[in-house]
Amino acid sequence: MSSPPPPPPPPPLTFELALTPDDRRDALRLVADSIAQQRQVAALAIIFHPLCLAVLVVGCASVWRHAGPDLGSSLVTVCGLIMAYLAAVRLYTAPFLRLAESFDCASFLAAEDLVLVARFGPDLIGTLVLRLPPEGDDKKPARGVIRAWTTLLRFRGKGVGADLLRYAVTATRTVCGDATSLVFDPDHANASVPINGFFRRPFTVRDDKAARALQHALRDCDANNSGFAPVEDHVAVRKRVAL
Repeated sequence: MSSPPPPPPPPPLTFELALTPDDRRDALRLVADSIAQQRQVAALAIIFHPLCLAVLVVGCASVWRHAGPDLGSSLVTVCGLIMAYLAAVRLYTAPFLRLAESFDCASFLAAEDLVLVARFGPDLIGTLVLRLPPEGDDKKPARGVIRAWTTLLRFRGKGVGADLLRYAVTATRTVCGDATSLVFDPDHANASVPINGFFRRPFTVRDDKAARALQHALRDCDANNSGFAPVEDHVAVRKRVAL
């Protein structure tokens, strides 16, 4: 009996510049999706916030205490209170969807911005929007700015985002010199968090992790451990493609 054929090899993971309008639009749609996905993070932060949970527990306890001997009515009332709690959270986090819907690819992407993408086979799974220091700028030290950085949800935590950062550092230093650094734009695509500061801790943690990941990528490139060859086509890197 013949053995089954071996499974096909996985598609290659590649990193490249998005130079066509269609590729750039697809990459920025991934950014818009990441803005909408922040709603779930915000909702979980609110639902399980100690203060909100305390209010919910007190409300349920009060209903249970004053509902009388009818157990069925008490359960229905408590369930209704919990549903109202979840509906209020859903309504409160709705601005994230409006932010995603109002994200305009054409207005977000400036002429000097580069779009770097990660592909798993033909599928786009990650994107990074990079603004290089202007040509002829004598300001020292020169710094590139990361305006957006995200990966497809199911590929997060697998190193794709870290590889994108290293690729961005390599591309920046190929064009602007080895002394060039990179920072995140304070007004990056995911910077707007339209909820009260009480519930923003997950987003603060996210930004701190991103900053540490960027520092790690810079150290890897300083030690020539980026895993990427220098971007050879300087003209392509500086090429501007209007949306």
